[in-house]
Amino acid sequence: MSRHLHAAPLDDSSIPRQIATPICKSRQTRLDDHSQMPTHRSVVDALIHSAQLGDPVVLATVVRVTGSSYGGVGARMVVHADGSTVGLVSGGCLESDIAEHARRVHASARAEVVSYDTRNDDDAPWGLGLGCNGLIEVLLEPLTAADANSLASIIGHALGADSPTVLATVIVSGADTGAPAIGAHALIVGGTSQTTGDWGDGVVLANAASANDEALAAGRRGLVREYGAVEIAFEVVAPSIRLLICGSGPDALPIATLASQLGWEVVVIDHRKVDSTGPARFPGARVVECTDALKLADTVALTGRTAAVVVSHHFSRDLDYVQALLTAGVAYVGVLGPRARTQRMLAELVVRGVPPVSADGSLFAPVGLDIGGDGPEAIALAIIAEVQAIANDRAGGHLRDRRGSLHPSPQLEPQGAN
Repeated sequence: MSRHLHAAPLDDSSIPRQIATPICKSRQTRLDDHSQMPTHRSVVDALIHSAQLGDPVVLATVVRVTGSSYGGVGARMVVHADGSTVGLVSGGCLESDIAEHARRVHASARAEVVSYDTRNDDDAPWGLGLGCNGLIEVLLEPLTAADANSLASIIGHALGADSPTVLATVIVSGADTGAPAIGAHALIVGGTSQTTGDWGDGVVLANAASANDEALAAGRRGLVREYGAVEIAFEVVAPSIRLLICGSGPDALPIATLASQLGWEVVVIDHRKVDSTGPARFPGARVVECTDALKLADTVALTGRTAAVVVSHHFSRDLDYVQALLTAGVAYVGVLGPRARTQRMLAELVVRGVPPVSADGSLFAPVGLDIGGDGPEAIALAIIAEVQAIANDRAGGHLRDRRGSLHPSPQLEPQGAN
């Protein structure tokens, strides 16, 4: 019986590439892993937590994809010494096997690349049956507490950026003097680089920085380039969506919960004084006080990458929120309530001297995609789905009706951004 999971030939100058033998079984989860969502944010949180505890971990990262895959280049999973994990690199079947390989990496303290090839269809007899029709290469790198903290800082910086950035990782290196070390990372932002690990004499780093535009164009599929005996994997890190929820009533909670689970940067705006119950009610979100809705920009940053949902249920306050948001030129302003209520708001804004809102502009009212359903949770789902669609320049239709790639290169800014 042939197995279609294979490794590239080994040589003394390359990183070890292991034959993978995946076994589908349930994964352990850590008590501190409150979400188990496969987001960059959850992985960053896990790295920071491990660094605080002084625990070494193994970080699994998809560095190359050929054909189809569940997760693109940059999908990550943290594997702790006890075998528990945070994050996902696939739909679930590869994670247990990767955790097993991570045990060896923990013990050896040497990085490895594991290849999973499901491009042929006869893997079902021996237990996989993935049907993904793709080749996935996963870098397993051992991280000390200091390494984990440094890498978390770099990825966190990328998530907070105003546009997609490129993260370069050394996955193969030779023994030449001045060569970078496997697992060295560089976040390339414009003409500058924020690095962690050993980049040697910096020559390869300079060459890698020049590939920034090419890597951005590659998008989700990433890019691998050779510089002599060194191989660099490039991934595009899209910044987190920044969502403001203007209002802190009961229907704001499911909106904040869903957004936080997606790894978004969530801020809840409350007109009342914020006490200890505020953050407790909205775990994963930041709760801030804003007594004057017209001065919202003095409380939080309003940029072309900001999405906001107005749900305070107080007409005058909602009107002030909408004026502040539209004036600041944020990417998305969703207003809860019937169409007639919003039309009344827009009429009053014109009286105040605010320019009329175009039909295809950043105002979405009534808010949410037309997916049906009643109650706060269904409304929250419709809102979050609409924000996600706008941020990715999608119409929110059926994927079965989509023509072309499901994962084009990421937009530099959400639709409607200035």
